[in-house]
Amino acid sequence: MDPVSRILTERERSRPRLFPYAMIALFLHGSIVGAVFLVSRHASARPAQLPVVSVRIVRPEPPAPRRRSAAPAARPTQAPPKATPIPEPEPVATAPPEPVPATTTASESAMAAPEQVATPGPTPALAPAGGSGLSIGGDNGRQTPGIPSDFHFAYYVERMLALIESRWYKPAAPAGTKARARFTINREGRLSGIELESTSGNSSFDRAALRALYAANPLPPLPPAYAKPSLTVHLTFSE
Repeated sequence: MDPVSRILTERERSRPRLFPYAMIALFLHGSIVGAVFLVSRHASARPAQLPVVSVRIVRPEPPAPRRRSAAPAARPTQAPPKATPIPEPEPVATAPPEPVPATTTASESAMAAPEQVATPGPTPALAPAGGSGLSIGGDNGRQTPGIPSDFHFAYYVERMLALIESRWYKPAAPAGTKARARFTINREGRLSGIELESTSGNSSFDRAALRALYAANPLPPLPPAYAKPSLTVHLTFSE
């Protein structure tokens, strides 16, 4: 045998035998797989055991009834004192009131209707306006005429003076202060041509007089029986 063949034969002899080991490994793996299969089959055949939970129903106890508190003892009430009768006063004879002279001022008669006021004829008593501080004309109507002589309607003059007086706020002025104003009333009662004819020498007094005329505008319409379209009035303001 040549040396090469000898070396190959020795190597062949010295090569480990793997077949027995492979068989052993295959047997072991087969055993493991069989054991796992048997265990899993046995476990699946056994019924699953669930945990048992016990439940206990507890009913709440009813609340204890409340005790009613004893009613407070009624206090004795005192009887109200008896009312003492009051003697009625004896009637006292009184004298009847003295008759008061009928005086009609411009303010009181301003609200009277034309039908309720008599329509006198022309008279010089139309000019003064009582003690109100207003007068028709100048110097109480004796020197300068305040209205035309054909205007015979006293009730209208009284209403006009009352309305102007109610809007006249007198400033502080010495006694005897006078101012005369002139204005025209149309058929509807509108005032126009308001001007100061005679000054009082007190600018506050003059302005108050003119302001009263502007505040009273418009006045009531002229009487239907008055034929003319307008009425010119001269009015004196005096302190």
